[in-house]
Amino acid sequence: MAARSLRLLTFAVALGAAACAGSDGQRFDPIPGHQRMSPEHERELGFDFDRQAQKALPMIHDVLVLEFVDDLGQLLVERLGEQPFEYRFRVIANPELNAFAVPGGYVYFHSGTLLTAGGVEELAGVMAHELGHVKGDHEARMAQEAAIPSLLASLAGIAAAAATHNAAPIIAAAGANVALQLQYTRKYEDEADRLATVFVTRAGYSPEGLVRFFERIQLEEHKSPDPKTSIPPYLYSHPDVDQRIEVVKGLARNLHPVAKRPDLDERFREMQGRLAWCIANERPSWSATEDFDRTASDPLLAAAAEARDAGRSDEALAALDRAAQAVPDDPRVPFARGEIFEARGELEPAIAAFHRAVVLDPNQAAVLFALGRVYKAAGNRHKSVFFFEQAAWRAGEKGPLRVQADSEVERGIFPLLEESGFAEATGARLAWSARLGPHWTKYGDYFRVRWVDPGGAVSEELRPDRPKRATLAAVREGPLAPGTWRVELVLSKQVVNEASVVVKP
Repeated sequence: MAARSLRLLTFAVALGAAACAGSDGQRFDPIPGHQRMSPEHERELGFDFDRQAQKALPMIHDVLVLEFVDDLGQLLVERLGEQPFEYRFRVIANPELNAFAVPGGYVYFHSGTLLTAGGVEELAGVMAHELGHVKGDHEARMAQEAAIPSLLASLAGIAAAAATHNAAPIIAAAGANVALQLQYTRKYEDEADRLATVFVTRAGYSPEGLVRFFERIQLEEHKSPDPKTSIPPYLYSHPDVDQRIEVVKGLARNLHPVAKRPDLDERFREMQGRLAWCIANERPSWSATEDFDRTASDPLLAAAAEARDAGRSDEALAALDRAAQAVPDDPRVPFARGEIFEARGELEPAIAAFHRAVVLDPNQAAVLFALGRVYKAAGNRHKSVFFFEQAAWRAGEKGPLRVQADSEVERGIFPLLEESGFAEATGARLAWSARLGPHWTKYGDYFRVRWVDPGGAVSEELRPDRPKRATLAAVREGPLAPGTWRVELVLSKQVVNEASVVVKP
């Protein structure tokens, strides 16, 4: 009974989240008289909600399942135009056919939705529907600013109930969400359906996929004695589902999909298989790794390391090629290849090598962090944030790798500096200043500034001045050697931003 109550509250929380995040993309407010949120505020609320959700809800963390979902989601997001958020896609271990979104670009799917979908096209339709609600175009509407604190309180209720096996927090929290459920309107759902048809078409899929998923849910509704426990709110709350299906079909006749990504179709069944394994074994991630013969690969790995340390990277790669042929399932081999390619600045082969290591062993935080680092160097912020998150979830509660991974995620989601530059750059004086993004002002006292001279030596490290709460400023007095000077902004012993200026003789 307690487990079922927990599932029902998960559904109530999901419904409350969806209600407070609805966006129809048109110029009206669903709850007149309430202020619209700024993108900065939405980012903060979504980030806080997600941190609570990761602790309280049964999340799936399998890297290949989530990478598929993220790749499909980002394909849709790319077609929305410029967005104010880094969209994050999550999977909750829950058999119900549901999906929901919260402010700041966080979209959650129940595992039942992913396992029920008949193909990529259907799943893309569900994703596009959710993106229709949270379309990040600075016009996202909130039902009430009090809704998210209420949502966080509900998650606290889940955690309390799970810890004490007491249903009282569940009942109280579920009651707090009843009002939120009433916020969704027929117009919201109609708008989301219409936007979804456009989004999936731009991504190369037919809106018919959304129709087929709606029809699947109708079948589930006939099977379930209590449809409200398994049917998404955007279906059971409105009796005219057949009419909505006909509207989407009508729109689909006038829309022509462009080229889609064939690799997603190829990966779809693999994603479902891994997810089904996680659900059946009650595990957050695939953990079965292939056995391999270390005695065959160890000597070749040692020879590769020796050649690499001596600066003979081609010789090292040749040794690793022989190791890969001898022991193709040893994840240490592609990881070592990735490190060599990264050191040589060859980012594409480094990404391929690290990814191969992840396929062979998906739960090594150091490998996932390396992938995030290389994607960041390649300028792919979406992928870098994704893999830094994966590393953080596997790096334990504390420790340097966890701190670094969390810091990278935060910097990927929240813009660090709104502006920065040199006010003065002469042989007698360098003056630099920056304005922090809103999220980072609370960390202002923890920043340090390093002045690096033209020879690469750190000539001074100091705490920057803060003439205003959001402003950092630093001055380096001369005489200064001519050449390129660099200023590095440091947080938690990591260089988080740098800029250069030339001092003329």
